[in-house]
Amino acid sequence: MQIKNTSQNHGPTGLIRVSILTTSFPRFEGDSAGTFVYKFARELNRSAGCSVRVVAPHDSAVDPSWCEFPVHHFRYFFPETLQTLAYGSGLVSRIKKNRFRILQIPFLLLSFFLSALRTARQSQILHAYWTLAGIVALAAGSITKTPVVINLWGSDILLTRIPGLWFLLARLLNRADAIICESKHFSDQLIAKGISKDRITILPNGIDLELFDSIDKTAARKQLGLPVDRPVLLTVGLLSARKGHKYLLAALPEILKKNGNLEVVIVGEGEVRHDLESIIVRLNLQDRVTLTGFQKVKMIPTWLNAADIFVLPSLLEGTPNTLLEAMACGLPIVATSVGGIAEVITHGENGLLIPPESSADLARSVISLLKDPAQCERLGKNAGETLCSRYGSWEKQSDLLKTLYIRVLSNRSR
Repeated sequence: MQIKNTSQNHGPTGLIRVSILTTSFPRFEGDSAGTFVYKFARELNRSAGCSVRVVAPHDSAVDPSWCEFPVHHFRYFFPETLQTLAYGSGLVSRIKKNRFRILQIPFLLLSFFLSALRTARQSQILHAYWTLAGIVALAAGSITKTPVVINLWGSDILLTRIPGLWFLLARLLNRADAIICESKHFSDQLIAKGISKDRITILPNGIDLELFDSIDKTAARKQLGLPVDRPVLLTVGLLSARKGHKYLLAALPEILKKNGNLEVVIVGEGEVRHDLESIIVRLNLQDRVTLTGFQKVKMIPTWLNAADIFVLPSLLEGTPNTLLEAMACGLPIVATSVGGIAEVITHGENGLLIPPESSADLARSVISLLKDPAQCERLGKNAGETLCSRYGSWEKQSDLLKTLYIRVLSNRSR
């Protein structure tokens, strides 16, 4: 179901009190954790006629002063130095990295539930991001009779691969008043796995259209200290196994045979950084690859505009915002055909699609673009036009989200 904006004609008037429950939220200004959750919350609170508060896990990096609306960071494990389940590459990835972290789940769930219960008593809507927060919201909402909206994302599809667990989760999730996903591809997957079609609404993320725009490439490179005389390949995202960075690195020796004057920049931080550094050394790529580490969100447009080609080698995705942001900056794209990416990228028209886990296909696609500047220009231009025609600002998408809230509240009042 797509949302039509009917908020001017139907439903409750005045501020809608919304509590957002999430396992990932920016801990400080410029943090990339749960950025899209913050941007929806920000616009709901600023201009969409909602009063927003957020409940999220605590972390040692939390700065409680930066956000313009209330955020409660609940502590769930002591001592604080061992409180390491949330953030990073996500709950599933963090548990895979250290199996003992699974012991923190009951503590996180209990603390999350108690915090959600307190905020639910002051709320008209509980909006949960990801499955775990969705379960907490359903539990709190069942006690307080508060309507529940749940956002599911690409990483949640991993849970469908555990049949017994997913059978129980699907029964729980179908008790939500509404389930949001960002693409038809993901919607179809959820329906095939037992989520009620009537519960699902498709609502893509917004885009900061003023922030992500084309600027002078030479100026961007000088600002970042990048060479101005060689092609730059760029990828942006968490350094996690599912982002597929190792396949980009494995493709580089073949790419360098055809174009030895090449720079590769990987923007992001995460738990596989050490693994990537080992691959870079093993393949003798130290002079060709830069791992920038964490970069504040406001700097991402500069990195994008410094690049010639954007590469997204992910193994699992929904519709990643980094892809949309690269398109907004007019970059030619090489991306794996996973999740909702193929709904955005049409091969040969506004980007190049490759199979996941294929370094050979990645190398061939990059080499073809490096040899054909006209193709790069055409794909980048078409990518920008696709983005502008199909995706709205955060303000517009938040208005659509408020419309969904109104519908949920109206259905509950009948």
